Amino acid sequence: MIKRVLWTALIVFVILLIIFWLVTGGWGAVARTARSLMNPFDFFIGKSPSGSFIRLPWQPAESPTRGPDISGYAEEADTQNASAGADEQVSMPSTVLPQSQTQKFSNPSPYVGRVQITSNTATESSPALEYIEITASGSNAAPIPVSFWTLQSSVTGTSASIPQGAPFFVLGAVNNVEPIYLEPGASAIITTAASPLGVSFRESMCTGYLSELQSFTPELSRACPTPSDALPMSADNLRTYGSSCFDYFRSLQPCHFPTSLPSDLEAACRSFIASTMSYNGCANTNRSNPVFALPTWRAYLVFTAERWSNTHDVIQLLDAEGKTVDVLTY
Repeated sequence: MIKRVLWTALIVFVILLIIFWLVTGGWGAVARTARSLMNPFDFFIGKSPSGSFIRLPWQPAESPTRGPDISGYAEEADTQNASAGADEQVSMPSTVLPQSQTQKFSNPSPYVGRVQITSNTATESSPALEYIEITASGSNAAPIPVSFWTLQSSVTGTSASIPQGAPFFVLGAVNNVEPIYLEPGASAIITTAASPLGVSFRESMCTGYLSELQSFTPELSRACPTPSDALPMSADNLRTYGSSCFDYFRSLQPCHFPTSLPSDLEAACRSFIASTMSYNGCANTNRSNPVFALPTWRAYLVFTAERWSNTHDVIQLLDAEGKTVDVLTY
């Protein structure tokens, strides 16, 4: 009887044990426990159950690196993944220069595209013939000051500063100079040599007369007023200057100062020609004209020898802060 009770109790205990084993995970729990057990051979090579190496008392705190350290790449990847998620929600505007400009200039000026190098004779050997022309964009909203900007060779380091100029040149006088401002569409021709007139200046509707006295490269504008416009036909003028004076004025070419006069001209006519048909005479007569000043400056660097290479060069146009406005490469 007692033996039967013991066998029954044993069977019930085994059944309960099996039920408990199944409830607590069964074979999965056994597998997890087995994986956490240490391989007895790992102990002899100093490896812990987690896969890291066991540090013995005499070893340094950090275990030796095994393989390349990719922690930096992992952090970068995490950052990129996080930012990618943020970009999907919010697109933040940015203000950057066009890629073509950032590739061309390492230190771009705010004047990039607003002033450009438009022509040159940098390969000329004569300083009087060597020039670089810069032009302001016609879409600019205001005049741009270019005096004290610099032309600099990236190859040789040679440089030259753009000078100030006379806004209203007067022949035979000491001219006041001011910073050169390029209005929208205006240009400055920067010549290596000294000025034939002794100063940098702005062209006007009368500067063509100066070509009668000196040589300029490129040639000055010859947009002088028509000579006959200087002597309007009227009864008073006919009585004062004589009819032959009007005939002579009609025969004159613009921007030309006559060196010899017909003998039949009245004295008043001769005097009028001397005071009118010259640069200063033209300038005095037309200075108040709204279109008197032309959109071209002549700036002179005052060097006695050529400044730029005759073969190949890279010439930067730098603003007053030393930032690149444009580059001439040849």
